[in-house]
Amino acid sequence: MKTIIKIFISLIIIFSALTNCLNAQEKSPYMGGEVELVAAPNGAIVNSEVLNTMPKITYLEPTTEKLTDGVWCIGGYSLANTTVIEGDDGLIVYDAGDTKEEAKHIREAIEKVSDKPIKVIIYSHSHYSLGAGALVDNPDDVLVIGHPKLNETVEASLRGGGSPSAIPEVGPLMTSRVLIQFNNFMPTEGEDAALGGKLELGKPIAFLPATKTVQDGETLELLGIELQFFTKYTSDDYNLTVYVPEKELVMNNFFWPGTPNIYTLRGGVYRDPLIWRDGLKVIRDLQPEILTNTHTRAIKGKEEVMQRLTGYMDQLTLVYDQTLRGILGGLTPDELRHAIYIPEHMQEIPENAQTYGEIIHFPEAIYQYVIGWFDWDVTKLFEIASKDEAERLVKLIGGKDKVIGAAKSALNEREFAWGAQLIQYVYLMEPTNKEVRELKAELLRQMAYRCTGSIPRAFLLTEALTLEGKTSYPKLVPPSAEVIAASPETFVDYFRVRIDPKKSESTDKVIEFVFTDKGNSAVGLHIRGGIAEYIPVPADYYKETDYTIKLDSDTWVALYLSSVSLKDAMNSGKVVLTGNNSEVIALFDMFDKFQPTKNFKIPPIED
Repeated sequence: MKTIIKIFISLIIIFSALTNCLNAQEKSPYMGGEVELVAAPNGAIVNSEVLNTMPKITYLEPTTEKLTDGVWCIGGYSLANTTVIEGDDGLIVYDAGDTKEEAKHIREAIEKVSDKPIKVIIYSHSHYSLGAGALVDNPDDVLVIGHPKLNETVEASLRGGGSPSAIPEVGPLMTSRVLIQFNNFMPTEGEDAALGGKLELGKPIAFLPATKTVQDGETLELLGIELQFFTKYTSDDYNLTVYVPEKELVMNNFFWPGTPNIYTLRGGVYRDPLIWRDGLKVIRDLQPEILTNTHTRAIKGKEEVMQRLTGYMDQLTLVYDQTLRGILGGLTPDELRHAIYIPEHMQEIPENAQTYGEIIHFPEAIYQYVIGWFDWDVTKLFEIASKDEAERLVKLIGGKDKVIGAAKSALNEREFAWGAQLIQYVYLMEPTNKEVRELKAELLRQMAYRCTGSIPRAFLLTEALTLEGKTSYPKLVPPSAEVIAASPETFVDYFRVRIDPKKSESTDKVIEFVFTDKGNSAVGLHIRGGIAEYIPVPADYYKETDYTIKLDSDTWVALYLSSVSLKDAMNSGKVVLTGNNSEVIALFDMFDKFQPTKNFKIPPIED
């Protein structure tokens, strides 16, 4: 009993301390806090902290930096840097760019420092492997090294035709969010311009699969140089850290130009901070003289490397541990957002800058992973729909004019976050109201200008520009026709999630799809009681097929993307049915159709 009382008292003390911490927080830049806004070279209005910090931690222009004899870091040609090591009769390259074009420029830079051929390519992780083939004349002459999961990860990404997702069926939505995060719907110049490059889609690639995968701690001698590989601690990207004892060099993808992104607004699986921290520990314990990084400027000098690496690791640890402390103190996710205090000495580490993601968005992701969505607020157990809530609250406040007026006052008083919350109530009721859209856009814009993180800035500005009709972005980005046609059975499986349970609740039928251009391979869907079960081998299924659809992969692409109806495909002879035609058409009508004209989250401005 005494132990329980002690624990209870400890938690009260923790909660009291956390409450004091919340009350002592500096004024947020989104709620009237002082921020110096400046113009970037392309005219973008931005928090001055960003322009002061970025040159310290990233290569903003094409750069080749010699780090020691036979070691160079090449940056500024891609989102990723490339490390080059000169061996006895060839070169070892760590990371290869993400497209043929990027790799071409990297190759030209390499040829300026050495005339030796590239004989070994090592991938830090899956993202920067797609340019490798353009670095060399004959891929057969190159040893390509990667994490044991490298090939599988890259191939799954290419096959999926969109952004990788824990659940690939939602890839089209994830792709849209990735494009927003990487500035694809923002202008390149002007006050609302993007900071940093845009994500290049559809450009030619030259992926070389790893011909040698390595295990944690494995050592290889390559071109007269010993390398040791570390794979144990890895993110969902399957990082490969490399130690070169002779050069006292570590090459890695754990040390970033900005606080580690425990959660990214585009969405994704939980990123365990402990794995990231322990990956950094491996590097720290090697005590390198030189640290080269996938995204961050290289660092030289053992003392400098240790100071920055340790400070970086410690801030990650602090965010994680203080989030858990807050959870034990009874804080909700909303309260946790504002409860993380970063000591000044950690803020002095350039790479700890919040230039990519911002720490305010991380604690809630940890909370969700540990506890789930329920934050102990029982009033949320059966809360009403957001639009219904908005209508009731606006009425309670005194009508939409009062809410709009209060939001305008918040804008004038630089309480942008509060103004955005207010105007959202009216926006939910009238999403095409011009005055409401313009006010919401300006509130979001002012928050975006004050962001240090490129990710929240991109989401805020993209929505502001879309509300004003200056840009638009799709809610879904479907896979390309080539990707669907390459694996039609995969997309028959994905088609199942588009079933409308109201239309299909009284149905119990099996459709078999036979792909005539794939050796008459067959898969199926069992539509029953509101769901559609995927059948990988119809011949082995317990229920006999009711209808058979014979078609080629290109026709399935058109059906999947709703660019042709089943009826029209039948009339053109591209689909041959076994069974009652009208019944099969009715079954297909139970599935949602992709409608490009309605493919938006923010409705277009009405004429």
